[in-house]
Parts: sequence; C-alpha cells; structure tokens
Amino acid sequence: MNGSPFDGGAVVNLTSDDGARVTLHHDGAHVSSWIPTGATDDRLFVSAQSTYGRGASIRGGVPIIFPQFASEGPLPKHGFARTSLWSLRHVEQRHDGARAEMELRDDDMTHALWPHAFRAVLAVCVGSATLDIKLTIQNIDSASFVFTAALHSYFRVRDAYRTEITGLAGTRYRDALRKRAEYSETNTALEIDGEIDRVYFDVSNPLHLREPERGLRIEQEGFPDAVVWNPGENGLRGKIDFAAGEEREMLCVESAAVRFPITLAPGEQWNGRQIVTAIPLAR
Repeated sequence: MNGSPFDGGAVVNLTSDDGARVTLHHDGAHVSSWIPTGATDDRLFVSAQSTYGRGASIRGGVPIIFPQFASEGPLPKHGFARTSLWSLRHVEQRHDGARAEMELRDDDMTHALWPHAFRAVLAVCVGSATLDIKLTIQNIDSASFVFTAALHSYFRVRDAYRTEITGLAGTRYRDALRKRAEYSETNTALEIDGEIDRVYFDVSNPLHLREPERGLRIEQEGFPDAVVWNPGENGLRGKIDFAAGEEREMLCVESAAVRFPITLAPGEQWNGRQIVTAIPLAR
C-alpha cells in the first residue's frame, strides 16, 4: 500500500504472481486500473479530467453504486458508497491471484442520508487475464431495508464506434434516451454508434465486448441486469470531468440490480459479482 499519485490518499496496488495488476483506492473502494498478465495497456478507462480525493467520485474505473442506482430515489446520485472512505481488511496472495478486501460500515454520515445499519465488503481478485469483483451487503439492522446496486465498470476501448456487445439479443431493455420506454433487443450484436443509455433486464451470461482485435468476456452473479452506457459527443458537453473526445475511448458495461430493488431482512446478506476476462480475437 502506498500513496496515490493522483490524490495523495491511500491506494492498494495488487500484483499477482503472474504479473496481473490492479489499483484499488480507499476512497470509494474504487478500482481505477486493471492490467492483465502480459498486457501493456490498461483495460479500465479513467478520464484525464477526473477529480480525486475525499468525497470525490473518480470518473472511470469501477465505481461502487450503493444503495441507490442513478437518481432513482431520494439519495445523491448513485448513492454514497462511491464517495465514502472504505477500510482495508486484508491483502493476500492466492493460487488464483492477488486479492484484497475493503469494508464500509454505516456511520453518522450514512445515517444522515440512509437510516440503516449495514456492512459492505468489496473483494477484488486479479490474476492472469481475469478481474473478479464481488460486492457483499449485510443487513445488521433491526429492520429490513431495500436498495439497488451496480458495479459501474468503465472499459477502455480503442474506438467505441468500432465496438460491439453480444449476448443481449432477445432481452428487454429500458431506454433512458427514449423517455424510459421499454423495447426488446433484436440485434445479435449491439453496435455502438453514439450516445447510448440502456438498462437490460434478466441478462444471461456471458456478455462479450468485442473490438476488432481483442475482447472482454463479462460474467455476472447476483446482478440480474446490465447497463450499457456511452455519453456520446453531445453527452460530454457540460461534464467537467471528461475531456473532449473521450467518449471514443470508453464503454460502460455495468453489472446491476436496478429493475427490482433488493430487500434484506435483519441478518441477511446479498452478493453481487462481476468477472471480466480479457480475450484475444483473431485478426
């Protein structure tokens, strides 16, 4: 663990025995970098204009969305987990890679926004070509509570408009750009050609993000939905934490629980997991 070159705060740098690397921040339990074994470039996108530090949300990487997705409720957008200070539980080397666990518990700040006692644990494991992120939410309150959640993964691509996603054909989705109307996905391969903001429901595993010469296999457990988002050129206007043209460098494919909020009774816990594997594609 050492000081972050970005914000002066604490980060955890994980390196597996085979050379795969991850950077994980105490602020937000935010994964900001993932470099698979043998790779020379990062597979996660972070904007050159991103802010860092206590209370800030990094624009890119993998923000933790809890206990509210987007603005779909009374809390600040995407909840408070991504802007809270998490504690490091432990770091270990295992047969399948390097692993770290971060923890967030309720306190006076969270009670001011959301009056429930909870424990959140983020487990991050990196090894070979795979990044494995697991979010666990425990209800340690005396009453049930309800939440939505997501792993808001920003993947770095060489050209978003030469990128496609497969595995969504036949699923229903809600389109934020068309007044939240619902449609069925008819395309075998979803091509990105500009701004897109959709929540796909009841997604089957796996999804594939495909570029001309490389790809990512995206699997999820516990998360029934998937969000596909790119701001497009118009969507970047007015966003001070994006640089011009960066919409071509990123694509969000988020593992999410949005459509049906999760209810936890006292003593219960929920797990959501995203497993991403870098795969080469034939030239």
